[in-house]
Amino acid sequence: MPNTDSPQVLITPLKPALILGVAQKLPVLIRVQTPDAPPAEKKARKPYHLALVIDRSGSMSGPPLREAVRCARHIVDRLDPSDQAALVVFDDHVKTLVGAQPVGDRKALHIALARIHEGGSTNLHGGWKAGAEELLSGAVDSALTRVILLSDGNANVGEITETEPIAALCQEAAAKGVTTSTYGLGRSFNEDLMVAMAQKGQGNHYYGETAADLFEPFGEEFDLISNLHSRHVKLALGAPQGVKMTLLNDYPVEEREGFPLIRLPDIPYGAEAWAIIELEIPAGLALESGNQFLQVGVMASTPEGEPVAFPEASLTLKALSPAAWDAVLPDPLVAGRLAELAAAQLLIQARKAADAGDWEAIDRMLAEAKERFAGFPWVIEVLDGFEEIAQMRDMARFSKESLYSSRKMHSRLSAKDEGMAMSEEGAKASYLRRKKAQGKAQFDRPDDPQP
Repeated sequence: MPNTDSPQVLITPLKPALILGVAQKLPVLIRVQTPDAPPAEKKARKPYHLALVIDRSGSMSGPPLREAVRCARHIVDRLDPSDQAALVVFDDHVKTLVGAQPVGDRKALHIALARIHEGGSTNLHGGWKAGAEELLSGAVDSALTRVILLSDGNANVGEITETEPIAALCQEAAAKGVTTSTYGLGRSFNEDLMVAMAQKGQGNHYYGETAADLFEPFGEEFDLISNLHSRHVKLALGAPQGVKMTLLNDYPVEEREGFPLIRLPDIPYGAEAWAIIELEIPAGLALESGNQFLQVGVMASTPEGEPVAFPEASLTLKALSPAAWDAVLPDPLVAGRLAELAAAQLLIQARKAADAGDWEAIDRMLAEAKERFAGFPWVIEVLDGFEEIAQMRDMARFSKESLYSSRKMHSRLSAKDEGMAMSEEGAKASYLRRKKAQGKAQFDRPDDPQP
């Protein structure tokens, strides 16, 4: 059973042994777990600093803009009076309706939200930039400083419209303490841009197929940031000379003194972030007497900036004869996570086929994948959804869902005691649920305020 009282680092290989005297590759699951949440009494914390940046271009008129305002109002109502918030809207022009200031009684923010109306084109970079500039000066004094950007379109006017330069600016802002989360809406937004901004900006990326699908991801993100335990989480890995390490997840990696440093997502209480490392082990190290093959250290801080003490962990394995090794069963959790990563890669390949209009290839890929991943319920539920989209030959929807689902499989947070069964997903914290489709609301929230 997982330890619920203190941070943990768990290392689990696909099989707990090697093949004697054979060069081989071994997938290893690393799980970084936080303690369960303390009793419900409210702890003092540094304030959150948020900038809500809302696209009000002409295509947002009607239900999309009303739902965007509803989501923003929900966040405002859940902030503490000492938190700071800014409100920015953009079309072809950018307007800061409320500069970054303490939330207080929320009156100024509510009045500004009520006055938002639709406009013209989409100066997405300009809107993001205005939100980030509102937050930069106070970033060091907050528990979390984040731009929350919502748009249904492309960056088609303004100083910068290309994906890479905008994402690079998000990365620069993150280095100064201002992170970026993005919300795409509908069929026309540029998913590559929105995902890149969030990846480089060290935030989260979500989308909704319709305006009604937006509220669930907004609630999920606020639940997440309200329960953060560890931020700026990095894995430091070490292995013996001759052992090659390959990260299978799509996480940012940097080198420090010759050792890879992997940036994991921020982790809330009672959850885990995880990564799979493939060890390539030479024959001479696969010994019956055993060898240590992996050392793992974790660096992280609390939202208040204090260091979090994670224990170091290591992996030592002995080698067995081929016959004895064959008799050892794979670990089901490691096999499941490997299946997710393999399915994620398949979805990216299917996305390329969809962009080329090759639906026959997609049908074939999905049918083969359902046979390959038959023992993994969540993957099968996701693939079932893609079959439905493929049957409609809906390229825009397929492209968006495949990108967001692939990213979720590569980098999702999970429950510490997660199993294969899907029956308990609705009872989990919102940010730990495995959804069938990233762009559709799936779980009922009867406590949600109505518009």
